[in-house]
Amino acid sequence: MRDEDRADKQRARRQALYERFAARQGGPAVEPSSPEISGLGYYQLQPQDADPAGGDAHTQFLPQIQHEQPGGQASVPAATAQAADAAHPAAPEQEQPGEDAAAFPSATAAVDSAALFEPEDLADDVVNKKQRRKRSKRRRNWVMLAVVLVFALVVGGSVLTVQSLLKQFSPDDYPGPGGATVEFTVEDGWGVKVISRKLEEADIVSDDKLFSKAVEDSTSASKVIHPGTYLLRQQMPAADAADELMNNRPDKVFYVALKANLRIDAALKEISNGSGLKLEELTKLANDPKKFGLPSEVKNLEGWLHPGEYRFALNTSAQEVLKTLVDATKKSLKDAGQSDLKQGYRALKIASIMQAEATPNDYATVAGAIENRLHPSNKETGGRLEVDSSVIYGLERYTLQFSSAERKDKSNAYNTYVHAGLPPTPIGSPSDDAVKAAVNPESNNYYYWVTVNTQTGETKFASTYAEHQKNQAQFRSWCEQNADVCK
Repeated sequence: MRDEDRADKQRARRQALYERFAARQGGPAVEPSSPEISGLGYYQLQPQDADPAGGDAHTQFLPQIQHEQPGGQASVPAATAQAADAAHPAAPEQEQPGEDAAAFPSATAAVDSAALFEPEDLADDVVNKKQRRKRSKRRRNWVMLAVVLVFALVVGGSVLTVQSLLKQFSPDDYPGPGGATVEFTVEDGWGVKVISRKLEEADIVSDDKLFSKAVEDSTSASKVIHPGTYLLRQQMPAADAADELMNNRPDKVFYVALKANLRIDAALKEISNGSGLKLEELTKLANDPKKFGLPSEVKNLEGWLHPGEYRFALNTSAQEVLKTLVDATKKSLKDAGQSDLKQGYRALKIASIMQAEATPNDYATVAGAIENRLHPSNKETGGRLEVDSSVIYGLERYTLQFSSAERKDKSNAYNTYVHAGLPPTPIGSPSDDAVKAAVNPESNNYYYWVTVNTQTGETKFASTYAEHQKNQAQFRSWCEQNADVCK
């Protein structure tokens, strides 16, 4: 950097210090006039005119300036020279106030004339002020942040409290999927409010307000509930009920509901009643199982009409309806672990017997006992099942009792007391649980079982006929006390 540039920068810095100093004292800045100024000494208060009234002498802040001489020696500052002259009696001449002193009376101050100030003090003062302003600003920011956080916590806590209170007093929804199937009819002119109340009265939903909200919150394309009869469940979730009523128009579909253990003739009647399809057409198709891809051993669709609830479009044909039910049974067998339809047919026969004679908790145990009886070398039954449910099926009755002559009747192909092995067909439509137990029987040593209380389903098992006779006696005793049940 050139000497001229360096000198210019130094003068600029000095001028800035003068200006800050003057601002502090309340007067204008005095710019140094000598171009040879190379440094600043201490700022010293110099005497000015004495007060004519004899008061204290006023002083003015005047900078001591060192002047460089061409030889490199610094000259004595003018103010210092004046002070030296005043200190010697041989030089009594008093300096008159200069123009600069008279021009800036506002820069005077009644302070100790010996006070000294360094330029660095002024710079530090400026820096300190900036730091204080920054610290003050940071403190304000932290205070504002704390206020915002406290406000957020208060508001958030209030929201959570209100939500918890609302949740506490809100009605509980049914967990689902629901209980028994029920019909629910929507009359012409009913709105959501009326339908909500009727659903609660029928114990289909737990609370009418929950159903109304479910309709309001639904994303269904149409929130219109059309008049008609719908198939719902007791104690079902409100959202499920709303979905059923809004998305399934009763005038465009028909419903079929089949119970487990339902015989084929009763199942076909249910299908005909629900669909409007002719019973004769359904019966003809049911007697032609090849149309549904079943093996030649299958005599008819007995056991293949899977229980459950179905919804079909109005234009669905009879064959399409029956195929849907048969396909559901095929899936049940596959899910249980049996994909071969011939072996699956055998499993359906066993499952239908268990469905008629046992409770779900005993399915696997009864399945094991049936397998033991079917073994031709067993000494207890000689390969005969000897089950009442199949005899009654062959008699085309639903009573639990039959005569000793009917027990010996060989003309009844379903009389398992005289015919070894399984009956010609299943004796009803088994549930998924029964199918699973038939495909996966329990390994045990039982040959006999009897339900000693048909109301509770209590069943007793035996490995010998003597034990079984005792259990049968218990069942007959119960029937004597409950004659209206054991007809």
